[in-house]
Amino acid sequence: MILYAPKRVLLDWAGLRLGISDFGNAAAIGVMRRGEIAAVAVFNNFRHPSIEISFVMENPRWATRDAIRAILRFPFVQLECKRLTAVTEATNQRARAFLCRLGFKEEGYHPDALPTGDAVTYGLLAAD
Repeated sequence: MILYAPKRVLLDWAGLRLGISDFGNAAAIGVMRRGEIAAVAVFNNFRHPSIEISFVMENPRWATRDAIRAILRFPFVQLECKRLTAVTEATNQRARAFLCRLGFKEEGYHPDALPTGDAVTYGLLAAD
């Protein structure tokens, strides 16, 4: 079930798990499972026609087709973005595989770009 909770609740939940205290001007969509937040998609760094997305999850089972469609509809339909950018730790193989399953393409490798080490960027175009 898609959760349209107060933005601050979703951003705080995601930030606590990522160690980020302020996403800046951001939007968020949450997914509920068994009455609890299971995942949050955070959208920030909006510079039309591009926006950055961060997926934060407790369990990968949240990612139903309907949930993914609803999340991706927001930037591509409502904001009329042409691309999404995702950044993840180079060592986070689960996140990297998840992004590839969604159709994101690896675009760059960035040594020492994160406090935890190297980063990898992925992009997804609306045309894809």
